[in-house]
Formats: sequence, structure tokens, C-alpha cells
Amino acid sequence: MRDYPPEDGRRHEHLPEPHPDWRVVESVPEYETGWFVGGYDLVEQPDGTRKRYYWAELPTAVVVTAVTDDHVLFVEQYRPTIRHEQLELPAGVVEAGESFSAAAERELEEETGFRAESLSVLEEVWVATGVLRHKRAYVFAEGLTPTQQDLDPSEFLTPRAVPVDEALSTARTRPLNEATLQGLTLADEEGLL
Repeated sequence: MRDYPPEDGRRHEHLPEPHPDWRVVESVPEYETGWFVGGYDLVEQPDGTRKRYYWAELPTAVVVTAVTDDHVLFVEQYRPTIRHEQLELPAGVVEAGESFSAAAERELEEETGFRAESLSVLEEVWVATGVLRHKRAYVFAEGLTPTQQDLDPSEFLTPRAVPVDEALSTARTRPLNEATLQGLTLADEEGLL
């Protein structure tokens, strides 16, 4: 996993130019960690008033819906942020220079010990746009071959295979994980489950 923001100091390179009626007077990072940046943009609004819009910027990520032998691969892990264990789809950060498919392939193999023969991006979305600067891609993987799980030192997770016809109901078990639910829903809508 790479540190964030990138070492060369680039931030917001994935953001489009602001709308001409919403001029950004300044963009101020107030809090930086190796994982996220928090700050605000001072914006001149269409009526001429100025307001601070606070944001937290997270690295771009992928979520992988992987199907093998009529099962969907999940990972079970404890989430200290919500103090609960969850079944989630494999996911992770897109490293510098990686495509969504390459990141999905790497994360799937690291977390589950399976390599995909075929990967396709289902959707690319902005997440929680009222407060986050975070882009996520949902990737579908199939043609899986067992390899070796290779977890990061901070990852404590266990792969679990769930029958395809139970995957959506499993994802809806409390507490819900929105990335998992969205990944499965997108794959289902595409007729892939």
C-alpha cells in the first residue's frame, strides 16, 4: 500500500476544474496522515458570497466482485472503526500508475489467494460527495485460479466463499457495507450473478 498523498505532493489530480460560477479562492489541507488528507476549499458561490467547504480526501480504491464455481468470494474482517466484524468484497487502494483492473487483480490475489483470468470494470463512482474526495471503481472478476494469499501486515482477514444465490442477502446482513452491497448490485444488474 502506498502512502497518501503521493510523495511528489500531487493532490486532487483526479478532480476536474471547478465550475466557473463556483470559483475556488483557496484550497487548504489542514490535516495530513499517511492515509488521508482533510481540509477545505474556500469557494466563491454564484451569489458572490464565500463559504468553506470541508473535505476529506482518500486514495482511489477498487472493490472486486469475484465469482468462481457458483460462489462469490468475500473476506471476513474486523473493522475497528465500527467495532464490528463484516463480510465484505475484496477491496483496496489503486497504487500509483495502476489501472483499476490491475489493482483489482492484485488486491483479489493478496486478500483471497485467487488470480482472475478476466476482469472488467463495472462502474467508476465518486463516494459520499458531500464530504469525501474519494473515487472508487467496481470490478467483476472471473476465471479464478488458486494461488497464494499475501496479506499486508495490517490485514487480518479470512476469505469466505458464499453461494451466488445467497450473496446479496449475505451483503444485506447488519452491519451493511455499502461498497459490498453496491458491488454485488452492479454485478447482478449486469446479469453476472
